[in-house]
Amino acid sequence: MIAIGQRVKISTAFTMLIMFLTHISASVISAPQLLDSMVYVYPKKLSEDDVRRSEVIMLIKEALKRTEDTYGPFVLKPASVAASVNRTAHMIKNGGEVTVAWLDTTKQLEDILLPILIPIQKGIVGYRILLIRKENQEKFYHVKNIDDLRSLKNGIGLGWINEDVMKLNDLPYEVTPSYEGLFRMLSASRIDYFSRGVVEVFAEFDARSDTHVDLSVEKSMAFFYHKPSYLFTSRNHPKLNARLREGLEELMEDGTFDKMFCEANGDSIRRARLDKRTIIKLDSNLLLSTAPKDSHFWFQPENPICPE
Repeated sequence: MIAIGQRVKISTAFTMLIMFLTHISASVISAPQLLDSMVYVYPKKLSEDDVRRSEVIMLIKEALKRTEDTYGPFVLKPASVAASVNRTAHMIKNGGEVTVAWLDTTKQLEDILLPILIPIQKGIVGYRILLIRKENQEKFYHVKNIDDLRSLKNGIGLGWINEDVMKLNDLPYEVTPSYEGLFRMLSASRIDYFSRGVVEVFAEFDARSDTHVDLSVEKSMAFFYHKPSYLFTSRNHPKLNARLREGLEELMEDGTFDKMFCEANGDSIRRARLDKRTIIKLDSNLLLSTAPKDSHFWFQPENPICPE
């Protein structure tokens, strides 16, 4: 026979078990709903020294925080495995792990994915400064136009949209599937330069100054081509896109977008001293009719928004 005290203990334990199972059941039900709509998984960086686009992640986070009252909580995290540009786009389109990514736009991408037509980093990566071998700086002092540039070979990652621009302008280049391999190729004289965005080159150089002591940032020139990058999501999940777009629009309207841009990139812009460089303009087929026309969306060296 079970004593009264024992029956109370058993009843209490049973009640607690029911409450626990109910909680677990609710969690199991709600988790897929959250995953379906509000989980943003962005591309994993390609190496430990890959410092590109870190401010874009912060921008995404701020845009999502701005929309919590309307859309509720969100999850923002990197993918578990690094992937190429083409593989990343494939994963977004076909429901893979990545649900949002910053990609250089093309007509094909805008047809198969859903872009947010606000240029991340204000299109500044179209301004290209070169990583070179220190010993070749004198050679680059004499590069004044596109014909001079045609005597030198660039390095490009597999699947990078830059390749189309190189072809269009008849500029020599070599492709490799390895991001870090491009720095090794430059050190080994397999390429003459590695063109990097203004907001990429100094951080990349600083991160590798101990391992690639033979490299330097070219001092006298740069080239420019239109190279808009947008955030893309799947067309199958328009709510993910709408939330992020609304948040970014709010950041644009109240000036936070420009403030974050300058906080992240102001030092690189000042170090670049574009006004002191020869700027070679390249033809580009990457500025599509869908691109925003308002100049406020774009970085313009002649109209600086970041304090000196």
